[in-house]
Amino acid sequence: MRKVLYLYGGPFHPSEEAAKILSEMLARDGRFELEATGELNALATLNTRDYAAVVIYTTGFRDDLVPAREQGLLGFIRDGGGFVGIHSANDSFRGNSAYIEMIGGEFATHPAVHEFKTTIVDHEHYITARMPDFTLNDEMYHLTNYDPSKVHLLAETPWQGDKKPMAFVKKYGKGRVAYLANGHSLEVWRNPEFQKLVVRAIAWSAGADLPKNEIRAGLLGYGPAFNMGKGHAGWINNTPGMRSVAMCDSAPARVEAAKTELPGLKAYCSSADELLAMPDVDLVVVILPHNLHAPLAIKALEAGKHVILEKPFCLSVDEANRMIDASKRAGKMLSVFHNRRWDGDYLTIQDIIARGLIGEIFHLEAGIGDYSHPGFWWRSDKAISGGVMFDWGAHFLDWTLGLIKSPITQVMGDFQKRVWHAVTNDDHGQVYVRFANGATADFMVSSIAASLRPKWRILGTKGSIVADWSDNLQLVSYASGIRQESTVKVTLPGYGSVQYYRNIADHLLMGEELIVTPESARRVIGLIEAAQTSSQLNRSVPPFEGCE
Repeated sequence: MRKVLYLYGGPFHPSEEAAKILSEMLARDGRFELEATGELNALATLNTRDYAAVVIYTTGFRDDLVPAREQGLLGFIRDGGGFVGIHSANDSFRGNSAYIEMIGGEFATHPAVHEFKTTIVDHEHYITARMPDFTLNDEMYHLTNYDPSKVHLLAETPWQGDKKPMAFVKKYGKGRVAYLANGHSLEVWRNPEFQKLVVRAIAWSAGADLPKNEIRAGLLGYGPAFNMGKGHAGWINNTPGMRSVAMCDSAPARVEAAKTELPGLKAYCSSADELLAMPDVDLVVVILPHNLHAPLAIKALEAGKHVILEKPFCLSVDEANRMIDASKRAGKMLSVFHNRRWDGDYLTIQDIIARGLIGEIFHLEAGIGDYSHPGFWWRSDKAISGGVMFDWGAHFLDWTLGLIKSPITQVMGDFQKRVWHAVTNDDHGQVYVRFANGATADFMVSSIAASLRPKWRILGTKGSIVADWSDNLQLVSYASGIRQESTVKVTLPGYGSVQYYRNIADHLLMGEELIVTPESARRVIGLIEAAQTSSQLNRSVPPFEGCE
């Protein structure tokens, strides 16, 4: 693992606190190890240490880049080292013209902190590939001694008829220099898009380049339910660096449908073996009934393919373990399409919680359902579907585990069959969870609920969130010391297919962190299976090993 030196210090910015966030980011990424210091003399010995890059997030020290430090830093970069300057890095060492020339610009001023959009202008560069435009409440730096002809601009923002650079790169001797203008507060440092820019800037400055290969995907299953085969193909084809090249379905009518809907594929297969034998397929997306997920995923992994499974992951912890083991043996990626981690209301709830507006969650309730027949199809057949909890329950329980970040200590389940006896799924299912931090969660899915709880009711030590299925969240907050009630409008887009496949491409092509890991998906399955076991035993049970 390559080392990165991070230099912090000076007033106005949380540069030392940001070191912890950056250290966690790089640990998750897995390519770099951070060494953080506030000692300026570390710059003098850069060339004597085995660093891949140096990151500077300091403010001030105008005349403190004395000759030994200047020679150490600039010599390190000229000789091929990487440099990343963040936000106030160009409001540092301003008495040293050689440093300002190296970084590419000098701080001039900034307006008051406000919300503004960072617009990506080059989607073909390593740092900004597949990056969307994003909006932050940040300090907008305006630069002087900035010559756009001497840098490669990656991102900008409009300001009073002008455009201000927000990210750029340049060469310096044999080295690479990247500057990111965002980064005033820890709130910005916690933003996933800013984090991605920082990690990528480090990797690029250390020598990484955008790969020219692409991920070629095959669809295993093209059933008519929700037209998910066509959906996945479209999401894949709209992701730079990925392409759908083949499909497979045992039903001739579905193969013919794919020929019409997805013209130009290399193969339209009628057997899984035919698809898995294709050397042109790197990734297999399993879009099959739930009981087929594990056996087909293991078969695909053993054939040397990366695998994505439609949710749920599988039907049991044993199946999850066998898939994870097969993935590790093959050295191939395994993930599940938990795209709804990017649903607008869920992200908004996460943001409200991160801002401290409801304090720490101590109880969460969620529910979905109504009073209606579940229909005569495989999703209502317990042997195939796994049961009533494996559809929307997989999403809600995944959300719950994302909101309450604590180990599970106990699970209570309640599954009842009372009305719809012509199908085998239970009519009503409930999962009650206790966590190590004392928080509890209660999720219910039902087809015999004549009245139902809200989609979300989240209670915290300083407030609450209540939401139905609209674009409005009802927030009560005592964070300011008085009761405040408000309606929070959900403006973020939902569903998350774009974000999910963007992460898959980033992971497979650039070695970045996989967000939906098989281990996180296993926790959801373990929670459902523990709840089913609890219901059968009529008592609470501990979580399965690996699902805590």
